[in-house]
Amino acid sequence: MDGEVWKVTRPDRFGWTVLPGEDGVPHIAEATPLEYLERWQNANRLLGDNAILRGVSETDEGVQVVISHPFIEGPYPEKRDIIDELCKRGFILVPKFFIGSESDSSFYNEAKRIGIFDATCDNFILSQGVPIPVDVVIVEVGPLLRLQLL
Repeated sequence: MDGEVWKVTRPDRFGWTVLPGEDGVPHIAEATPLEYLERWQNANRLLGDNAILRGVSETDEGVQVVISHPFIEGPYPEKRDIIDELCKRGFILVPKFFIGSESDSSFYNEAKRIGIFDATCDNFILSQGVPIPVDVVIVEVGPLLRLQLL
């Protein structure tokens, strides 16, 4: 099946990010519109996505960002498939921190200083034997967050 998937944020909600915590432990926070757009830019640059900013809408309920990316057909992959694929791309598993419902879903790439979080089975599609991320949280990792993750 060909086509696109269009995604519209909830009004004044732009997904999640991961920040260094004052208590020495990373924490999840609501992303800003800029962080949301950087997330998709990083998905294009690092993960081969092809997300396109389609627009910004201001409604009575708040601002919404609209993006699209190609439709990917396939089942959800197994956890091991995701771990293996991200390790092939230079990521290491961050076992002591995760967001969402699955452990073993946070990864870090030292060379690129990028973290991938919420890398759960339902945020990937298995296409031609390769797990393709479709809704992971990608964060540029500064020195303090790196220290807390590792």
